[in-house]
Amino acid sequence: MENTSQFLPDLFDLEWLKGLSRVGWAWEFLRRNGQYRIHYANDDTNVLADWGLQYFENPDLDSRYAAVFWRPDICSAVLPMTATPLVELIDAFDLNSLKCSTKIVATPEANRADVLFQQDGRFLQLAVEGAQSLSGMQLLASVVPMPEHPTGRILALRRFANLVTSGGLQSNLYPAERRAPRLMKVLQALDFWLAQRSYRDIAVRLFGEARVEREWNDPGEHMRDQVRRAVHYGRGLMEGGYRQFLR
Repeated sequence: MENTSQFLPDLFDLEWLKGLSRVGWAWEFLRRNGQYRIHYANDDTNVLADWGLQYFENPDLDSRYAAVFWRPDICSAVLPMTATPLVELIDAFDLNSLKCSTKIVATPEANRADVLFQQDGRFLQLAVEGAQSLSGMQLLASVVPMPEHPTGRILALRRFANLVTSGGLQSNLYPAERRAPRLMKVLQALDFWLAQRSYRDIAVRLFGEARVEREWNDPGEHMRDQVRRAVHYGRGLMEGGYRQFLR
């Protein structure tokens, strides 16, 4: 088991996780996966699809800074679009006027591009067919067919429309994951487990020293069971369960 003690932040550093979107949570658990980190270090692109990714991203970057491109067939929040040459009298989509950052990865041989807009930990990903850039192009959103889980696609359409009109990724269209308080504890438990810390240390992290002193040796082992469940759940999310956040 890889020692990943770099994932042990101060408690105050965790506040940003409360507002993390679902795709952000997916990355937080995936980037802790030791096998993924090996594949990233070896640049083993043959296994990218196994992780649900279009390209590798540095696992040392958290969701505030990472540029993660998910595969459209895995992530329903990716918006498929078709680019056609801009016709006269239609206003161009001016990337330079946006309040968010933009990253474009072109695939010349397929005449397509993956586009990622980022702002304050919020993301909007486009899968563009028919062009390698957005310059001089009009973009047509793909609505039909809808994916198996359509909510992400519908929300992506709203986000893109809002991006065009407002120039940014507005927070009201990026709801925080409702399970965030629980997931924060699970992530902390997983980080301590990855760092090969004891279950009691994990309990202290989650519940505080005073409570652990009172309850750790309780015959019913309720606190121990809570820690075991948190670690087990975190490992499951890290080892593939993160895909649930992409639907």
